[in-house]
Amino acid sequence: MKTFFVFASLLIICSLSCQQPAQQAGSSQDTTVFPNLVNVHITGDVLLPDSTKVFINSDDNSMQPLLSGEVLDGRFELHGELAEPNFYNLVIQKQKFKVFLENGKTYKFKGQASAGALQAGLFETNSAATKDYQQMQEILKQDIATFNAKYAALRSALDNPKTYQAAVERSEKIDRERKEQPEKLKHRYLQDDKIADAFKLYLIKEDKINKSNYKTYQTILTTVPDSLKGLSLYKQVATKVDEVVNFYDKMPDFPDMHPRNVQGDSLNLSAFKNQGTLLFVFWGSWNKEAKSDIQLIKDSSAALKKLNITPIFLTWEKDFDAWEKASKALLLGQHNYRLNATDQDFVVRNYAVRTLPHYMLVNAADLSIKNYNFTYPLDGRLESKLKEELTP
Repeated sequence: MKTFFVFASLLIICSLSCQQPAQQAGSSQDTTVFPNLVNVHITGDVLLPDSTKVFINSDDNSMQPLLSGEVLDGRFELHGELAEPNFYNLVIQKQKFKVFLENGKTYKFKGQASAGALQAGLFETNSAATKDYQQMQEILKQDIATFNAKYAALRSALDNPKTYQAAVERSEKIDRERKEQPEKLKHRYLQDDKIADAFKLYLIKEDKINKSNYKTYQTILTTVPDSLKGLSLYKQVATKVDEVVNFYDKMPDFPDMHPRNVQGDSLNLSAFKNQGTLLFVFWGSWNKEAKSDIQLIKDSSAALKKLNITPIFLTWEKDFDAWEKASKALLLGQHNYRLNATDQDFVVRNYAVRTLPHYMLVNAADLSIKNYNFTYPLDGRLESKLKEELTP
C-alpha cells in the first residue's frame, strides 16, 4: 500500500511539472509566431434571417473562414484573434466586404437587405485604411453612373443620321475616359499623403507592376513606416516590386547570338550596327496573328527604312519544313532566323518572350534594349507609334 501511494504521488508530481512549462511555451510561441496578433471585434446590423452565416476570410485563403458567426435578431458579432493586420473579407451571402483589421479600431457593419437578401453594406469605422478603401469604391461607383449618363445622353444623336458620326466619336471618347478613370483615380490616391499607407500597399499589391510604374512604387515603399514592414502585406508588395526592379534594372543587352536562316547562313548582329534600330519579330508558322502582323510590317517597309529600323524575324519553330514553307509564303528573305534551345531559353528568361507574336526594339549599335515588349498597333499607326518609341 505504501509503495502504491509513493508511486501515485510521483505520477501527480510528474504530471504537474510537465503541464506548467507547456502553458508557458504555448504563450511564448504565440508571441514569437504571431508578433502582430490582432484582437478582432466586429458588430453588425443587417435584417437577414436568423442563422445567416457571417465570416471573415482572406483573399489568399478564401476557402477557410478565420472567424465566423451568425445573424440573430438582425445583428451579429464576431470575436477572435487574427495573425496580423491586413485586408480581410467580411462574407455574407457570398458577398465580400473588404476591411482592414487592426488593433485599437472599432468596426460596425451596416447592411441593407430586402426580402432576406443583402443588397449593400458599409463599415462604420475609425480605421483609416478601411475608410480610404470604401471612399475610393464610392467614387468609382459614382464615376460609372456619370459615364452611363453620358452614354444615355447620346442615344438620340446616334439615331439621327446627321449627328450619328459625331455621336460615335463622342461615344468612343467617353469609352476611353471610362477605361482610364480607375487608373487615374488610383494614381491620385497613391500620390496623396493623406491616404493610409496600408491602403497604398493594397493598391500596389492588386496592380500589375510594369515598366511604367515600378519606379514610382519603389519610391512609395521607401515612405512606408517601420510599423508596417513586418506585415505580410508589405512583404508581398516589396517582393513583387523587387522582382520587376531586378527584371528591368538587370536586363541584359541583346546577346550576339548566331541562329541560322533558311539558307543556312548565321545571324551576324555586328553587320547591323549602323542600322539605327532593330525590330525583332518573334513569330511562329502556326500563329495566324503573327503572320498577319508580319504582312503589315512588310507593307510598312518604306516607312521603317525612313525611320532607320530593320526588322529581323526570329522563331523557335520545331518543324523546319513548316517554318520554311511559311517563310517562303511571307517572302521573309534572309533576315529570318530559327533560334536554338539555348537562345530560346535566354529570351524567355530575360525578356519574357512567352507568347507570340512578340516585338522588341533594340539599339543596333550596342544591342541595348529600347523596349523589350513593343506593343504593335493594328490600326495603321505603326509609323507614329515607332516615332514615339524612338523619341528621347
